[in-house]
Amino acid sequence: MQAIRPSFIKLPILEVDKEAERRGASDEERVLYAMSKSAGWKAFNDLAQQALIELDNINTQAIQAGATYEELGRNTLVISFTKDIINRLINKVEDAKESCEGDGGE
Repeated sequence: MQAIRPSFIKLPILEVDKEAERRGASDEERVLYAMSKSAGWKAFNDLAQQALIELDNINTQAIQAGATYEELGRNTLVISFTKDIINRLINKVEDAKESCEGDGGE
């Protein structure tokens, strides 16, 4: 049995979701968009940005510690791949947000 929702309650996220669906946003995009509006996404995004900064500092610290060229090369590859993955996750959510909100010109 489903609960009855009064017709006078219009949650903003539900209205945006309906508009996003009309724009052709996929279910995944709408779910990611809803997540992008949460405090959890802001916390994750802040942590991800901090991780990107820390990744940039790894080789600097390795050089100061006397790392070999081989170690620096390996670090560079791992850092690059890791940053790419983090950025793809962030971009996936940001792209879904743009898809659901539209460009404002419609």
